Amino acid sequence: KKAGKLKVKEIMYTLSDGEFVDETATLNEAIHQLVMGHHQSLLVTRGDDIVGILRQTDVFKEVHDAIVA
Repeated sequence: KKAGKLKVKEIMYTLSDGEFVDETATLNEAIHQLVMGHHQSLLVTRGDDIVGILRQTDVFKEVHDAIVA
């Protein structure tokens, strides 16, 4: 019952500036942000809009595919 009364804003995680990446950034820049910030994902922006999410698993797959191609 107690958990049912909690509001999302009471337990949500607030993003920092380092967790956003512009859609025109290079993969190298995004990897640097992921590694240095210890992030699992980055929100991808176009101006002030969030247009996607770049997950660490997506980056790993892209790098893997580039290596084996």
